[in-house]
Amino acid sequence: MLVEKSIQIIGSKKLNGTIQVSGAKNAVLKQMILPILSEGKYKIENVPDIADVYYMQEVLDVLGIASKLTDKSLVIDSPSNISVEAPYEVVQKMRASIIVLGPLLARKGEAKIAFPGGDQLGPRPVKMHIEALEKMGANFDLDHGVLIGKTDGLKGVEINLPYASVGATENTLLAAVLADGTTTIENAAREPEVVDLVKMLKNMGAQIEGEGTSEIIVHGVDKLKSTNHKVIGDRVVAGTYLAAFLATGGAGVVKGVDHNCLPMEIKKFQEMGAVLNISDDSIEIESPQEISSIEISTLPFPGIATDLQPIFGACLLKSNGTSIITENVYDQRFQWIPEVQRMGADIQTGWQHAMIKGVKELSGAPVHSTDIRTGASLIIASLQAEGESLITGIDHIERGYENIVDLLSSVGSEIQYN
Repeated sequence: MLVEKSIQIIGSKKLNGTIQVSGAKNAVLKQMILPILSEGKYKIENVPDIADVYYMQEVLDVLGIASKLTDKSLVIDSPSNISVEAPYEVVQKMRASIIVLGPLLARKGEAKIAFPGGDQLGPRPVKMHIEALEKMGANFDLDHGVLIGKTDGLKGVEINLPYASVGATENTLLAAVLADGTTTIENAAREPEVVDLVKMLKNMGAQIEGEGTSEIIVHGVDKLKSTNHKVIGDRVVAGTYLAAFLATGGAGVVKGVDHNCLPMEIKKFQEMGAVLNISDDSIEIESPQEISSIEISTLPFPGIATDLQPIFGACLLKSNGTSIITENVYDQRFQWIPEVQRMGADIQTGWQHAMIKGVKELSGAPVHSTDIRTGASLIIASLQAEGESLITGIDHIERGYENIVDLLSSVGSEIQYN
C-alpha cells in the first residue's frame, strides 16, 4: 500500500532568520512557453525548483521543444518545426497550460489543447481567452474535450476585457506580438508577472507599450528572436514567509523580492502591527506583542492578491478582535477554512465573506491541502498551534513552494516530512 507523504509540524515556535525567495511561479510558467513563438536557444534564470515547472516542461516536450533545468537555470531549445497539440494527460496537471493557445495560433495558425486541470479551485473560464482570439481572427471547435483553434492569420484589433484577467491578458499578448497590425488590450491585467512577461517579449523584439497599466498596446512584428531572461522574485512566496514570521511572533528578513510587487499587502501587514524595514530587494519584519484584526478585500493588482488571501486568513486566527475577509476573485478560495476550524479557529462564512474572530489558542490537528495556497495557509496555522499537526495533500504545496520544509526549518520551526 502506497503511503501518502505528509508534513509534520510541532507548533508554538517563534521563527527568526533570513529566507531567500525563489523566482515567481506565475511569471516563469508563462515565460517558459515564449519559445513557441520563435525558434532558437533561450536561457531563463532564477527558475524555482517546483513541480509546476516540471509540468510545463512536459508541455514543451510534447510540442517538440527541448528544455533542461540546472541550478535554477532553464535552457530551452525551440526547433524550426513544432507540434500544435497538447494532450489531456499533460495539460490536466496545470491550468496554466492553456496559455500555449495564443502563441501556437500566432506561429503555427493552429492549436489543439485539451481542457487543463490543476488545483481544485472550481471552474476558471477560458471564455475570455477564446473571445479575444476569435476577435483577432481565430476559429474554435470543441471535440471530445479538445479545443481546436485555427486561423488564416491573426489581425490586430481592440479588445476590451470584461475583467482584468491575468491569463486572458497574457494569451492575448502572446497572440498579438506576431499579428498583422496593432492590438490594444483595454482593462488589461497590471500584475508584476505580466510586466515581467512583457520585458522578456521586448527582448525578443516585440513592440509593446503600456505594460503595468490597464491599456497595453501591441504592434505586431513579422518575427521574434530567442533571448535570455531573469525571473522576478515570487511576491506570493514572499508574502507567505512574511506571514509565517508574523503569525509566530517572530522576526526575519525575506530577500529576493521587490516591495513594489506587494504594495497593499505591506500596508495590511503594518495594520496588523508588524514593523517593516524595506530595502531594494528585501523586507524585514518584526512582530508586535499581539496581532491586530483587520479587513481585507482581494482585487486584481495593485490590490490584495487572491493567492495571499488564505495566507492572511491563517495569520489572523489568533489576532485581537474580529477580521473580515472579502474574496472578490475566486469564489472557492475559502477551502482552507474548514481545515483550520478543526484546529480551533473561529470563522464564519457567507457568500464571499469570512469573519475571523481571534482565539487565544489553536490545537494541532490532521489537516488536508486541496490547493497550493490552502496548503501554505495550513502550514502557517500549524506553526502557531499547540502540539502536532499533520498536513496531507502536500503535492499541491510543492507545486508552488521550493524547499518550504527546509527553509522553515532553517528559521526555527519544528517541521519535517513524514
